[in-house]
Amino acid sequence: MKAIAVDDEYLALEGCLNAIKKADPSIEVEGFESGEDAIEYLKKSIPDIAFLDVEMRGENGIKVAKELQKFNSRINIIFVTGYSEFMQDAFSLYASGYILKPVTAGKVKDALEHLRYPVEESLEKKMRIRTFGNFEVFGVDGKPVEFAYSKTKELLAVLIDANGAMRTFDQIMEYLWMDELDAGSHGSYLRNLFADMQRVFSDQGVGDALIRRRGAAGIDRNYFVCDYFMFLEGKKAQYVFAGEYMSQYSWGEMTLGKLVQMSEEDF
Repeated sequence: MKAIAVDDEYLALEGCLNAIKKADPSIEVEGFESGEDAIEYLKKSIPDIAFLDVEMRGENGIKVAKELQKFNSRINIIFVTGYSEFMQDAFSLYASGYILKPVTAGKVKDALEHLRYPVEESLEKKMRIRTFGNFEVFGVDGKPVEFAYSKTKELLAVLIDANGAMRTFDQIMEYLWMDELDAGSHGSYLRNLFADMQRVFSDQGVGDALIRRRGAAGIDRNYFVCDYFMFLEGKKAQYVFAGEYMSQYSWGEMTLGKLVQMSEEDF
């Protein structure tokens, strides 16, 4: 289980970190004295829990929480503050908990026992996918995944967009090379992309995530935690959709229209 703690007061941050380690020594926790540093850290690793001071110079804890949820929509936000007046704003963000200072191991332990999104062993063995905004892929350790080819990442995006359905190789090539007149000429390159994807999946311990059948391919959704999948399942309140979907891929606009329509139906 991974966690971060953010407080712009050094002594308060150290006290929070010590309380977290005492409450659960197995937790890997990083501390930051600014929300900006915490958000920058999320480009390298995705934590399961964030302990946020509400009142900070610059970005306050409420604003930082909103940014963190863009990286991991199921992150457990636990607000830490000396004032109870912010509780309503905190829980409007579907926060997991609220700790009044001083932070103690007992308070942290109680918060960990009542997480909104329990961190289960099975969840930790899944890769995490973010589609709202730019398409990003994180490994089972929460760190960004590197592919040998940039097109491999886009290939995975095409399969994620299919939401578990199979797509033929011809369909996949039309997505990947949609601006080319002869997209079907990339068959040998596509085989290299699949081999690269299988290598990454195997390294992540999810080797069965790629499904190959004669002339078609898909992914097993059970090996991924994905904002797009959850949003389609109706968990819209937990997964913040701000009008962007796989922004770096022009073909994503086809699905974007459907997502916008779904969002408007809620109002």
